[in-house]
Amino acid sequence: MNPSISHIYLPVRDVNESIDFYTQKLGFKLLRQYETNGRPSAYVTLGGILLELTPSTTTPSTDGRSELRIGILVDDMDATLDDVRSKGVEVAREPWQAQTFWGRQAQLRDPNGYLISIRQYREPDGPDYLDWQPEHEGVVRIR
Repeated sequence: MNPSISHIYLPVRDVNESIDFYTQKLGFKLLRQYETNGRPSAYVTLGGILLELTPSTTTPSTDGRSELRIGILVDDMDATLDDVRSKGVEVAREPWQAQTFWGRQAQLRDPNGYLISIRQYREPDGPDYLDWQPEHEGVVRIR
């Protein structure tokens, strides 16, 4: 077996509004838009990962949740924030020094109220870097 991530399910209040946000403001590509039993949905993709946008009456904007759902890797945090701000995207939390990797992270808010983490690694750290060690007091690497 060779598993990989197929897709991430994201309940949204308005599929078209969410397609516009993710494609026009964050650089996703619309793969397909479809309807199943009268229910419109869509797949948008970024870096080979599908985000499935499906209508729901329960989103953070309707029930007060603010959990993180996805994270996006960027190579220039400041340029990315300038770009998304110019497109009207809400920066929910300004960049801070991350504790679980070397680099910075910030948070954006989508039209449904979801927080999107954006992350910029500081070399040599990255998803495949095996020698990471914490730099912050109170953080301990277990494995």
